Amino acid sequence: MIKRTEFPFHYLMIVPTLVVVGMFFVYPLAQTFYLSFFSYSPIYGKKFLGLTAYSRVLSDKTFIDTILRNLIYVGVVVGVNLLIGMGYALLTYKAARGIRILRIILVIPILFIPAAAAVTWSLLYGEQIGLINHFLEIIGLGRRTWLASGRTGFPAVMVTDIWGWTPFVYLILLAGLQSLPVEPLEAAEIDGASSFKKFWYVILPMMKPVIAVATVIKSLETFRTFVFMWTMTMGGPGDSTQVLSTLIFAKAFRQFKYGLGSTMATIAFLIAMALSFFLITIFKERQR
Repeated sequence: MIKRTEFPFHYLMIVPTLVVVGMFFVYPLAQTFYLSFFSYSPIYGKKFLGLTAYSRVLSDKTFIDTILRNLIYVGVVVGVNLLIGMGYALLTYKAARGIRILRIILVIPILFIPAAAAVTWSLLYGEQIGLINHFLEIIGLGRRTWLASGRTGFPAVMVTDIWGWTPFVYLILLAGLQSLPVEPLEAAEIDGASSFKKFWYVILPMMKPVIAVATVIKSLETFRTFVFMWTMTMGGPGDSTQVLSTLIFAKAFRQFKYGLGSTMATIAFLIAMALSFFLITIFKERQR
C-alpha cells in the first residue's frame, strides 16, 4: 500500500512530461486557435475578425478544393497502402527459406528520409534525365513532364507516398497476422477451404482490429502530408497539387499571413479529428 507521504514524489515524476507536452503541444495549439480569430501579419499588423475569419476561409473556393483534394489523396494512398501491405503480409508471414531477406527488402523504402525519397523520385520523374521517361522513350511512348503537369503531378506524388509508407502498414499487418491463433486456420484447412476462403472468412475477420488501427494511424499521417508534396511540386503547377499542409505553409510562412494560416490550420485540425472519429466509429460498428 502506498503511503500518503509518497504521493507528492510520484506526482513530481510526471512534471517533466507535462512541461514538455505543454511547451510543444498545448501552447502552440492554443496560440494557433487564438490567432485564428485575427487578421495578423508583420506587415499589416493585427486586427480582430472573430468568426468572420472562418467564414472568409470557408467561402474560399481554393480552400474548399484543397480540402477535397486532401481527402482524395488520403483515400487513394491509404487504400493502396492497405491492399499492398496486406499482400506483402500474406506473402511473408509464414516462416520459410529466404523470407527474412524478403522482409528486409520490402521495408527498405521506409528507411529513406522522406525529403531524400522525394528528391530521388523527382529525379526519376525528370523530363530529360529521369529513368521513367527514358524507359517510356524506349518503348515508344515518349517523354512526359510528370511533375510540371496538373494532370500527372498529383498522381506522381501519390505513387511516391505509396512507395515510401506501404512498408509501415505492412509491418503493422504482418505483426497482426503473426499474432493470430492457428487453430481456426488449421480447422479451415481440414475442411478443405481454399486459400481465398481462408483469407476472406477466417483471416480477414480476425484481422479487422489490426486493420482498423493501421487505417486510422495511416489516414491521420497521410492527411497532414507535407514533405513529398512540397519537395516535389510545392503545390503547383497552379494549385493542382495543393494540399492543406502546403497551403497553410505557403499562407503563413511565405506570404506572412499568420492569422489566415492559423484559421486554416484550426479548420484542418478539426477535420482531422472528425476523420479519426468517423473511421473509429465505422470500425466499431462493423466489429459489433
